[in-house]
Amino acid sequence: MYRRGLLSALPVAVALAGCSDAEPANGTPPDADEESDDRVDIETHELVRADPETDEETVAIEGTVRIHEGGLQHIELRGRFFDAEDGLLDTTFERLRELTPGTQRFEVRYPEVGPAAASVERYDIEITTVV
Repeated sequence: MYRRGLLSALPVAVALAGCSDAEPANGTPPDADEESDDRVDIETHELVRADPETDEETVAIEGTVRIHEGGLQHIELRGRFFDAEDGLLDTTFERLRELTPGTQRFEVRYPEVGPAAASVERYDIEITTVV
């Protein structure tokens, strides 16, 4: 009897597990206390629009990362896209593989097109994983 109650509560617990982000969804940068990985840095980044003011408009964060040492398997970048009122529209991850020392380009695309993409006003980008 207790097992059935426990099993029925499991989907609710799993669904709620992703709702406890420590980072607010208003574009606040991560805490300065978080350690950065000195093996890789984001060098440049900018918000790039293609086909503006059309139903095919797209938005992406494009830039470069500098790999300082060899032997890295992959890095993961997190791009967050915000509207004019600083509301979080979406979070997208991009993984870069086959890393060698030097500069490498990246692109983190906003997943929607057209008017939804047109509503993107600002972004932030950070490296979340280095392996």
